Amino acid sequence: MNMKKPIIVFVPYPAQGHVSPMQNLASVFVSQGFEVVIVLPQHVHKKINNNDKMIKWVGLADGMEEDSTTPDFFAIESSMESIMPNHFEEFLQNQNILGDVCLVVVDLLASWAIQVATKFGIPTAGFWPAMLASYLLIASIPQMLRTGLISDTGLLLL
Repeated sequence: MNMKKPIIVFVPYPAQGHVSPMQNLASVFVSQGFEVVIVLPQHVHKKINNNDKMIKWVGLADGMEEDSTTPDFFAIESSMESIMPNHFEEFLQNQNILGDVCLVVVDLLASWAIQVATKFGIPTAGFWPAMLASYLLIASIPQMLRTGLISDTGLLLL
C-alpha cells in the first residue's frame, strides 16, 4: 500500500537570510518522512540553483517585471500582500494537495500566507529566522516605550 506522505509548505520571506534557515528546517522535516514544498516569489525562484531533490521549490507569480532591477523591500511587500495570496490559493487547489498539507510554516515577514492557510483550515506555525535576542529586543520595544526607557521620538512602530 503506497500512502502519501504528509506535506509541509514553507513560506519564507524572499531574502537569503530567511530562505536558507527555512531550507535547513525543511530538510529536518524531510528526514522525518514529510514531503516539503518551499514557496517563493517567481523573481526569486528563478535565481535559486538548488540541487536538493528532496525539497520541491515552487515559484508563485509576483507581478515583478522580468527586466526590472532587484526589487526593494516595499515592492516585495506590496507583491506579497496584494498578488501572491491568490496565487498561493490557486497553487494549493490546483496541485491537488490540500488534503495532504498538514502544516504551513510561515516566516513572520511573510504573514500574508497565514490567511490563506486559515481559509483552508490548515494549521500554521510562525518562523523567525533571526537570533532570539533580536526578536526579544523587538518584542520589548512597546514595554520600553511604556516605561520611558526609550523615547518614541523618531521611532516608527507599525
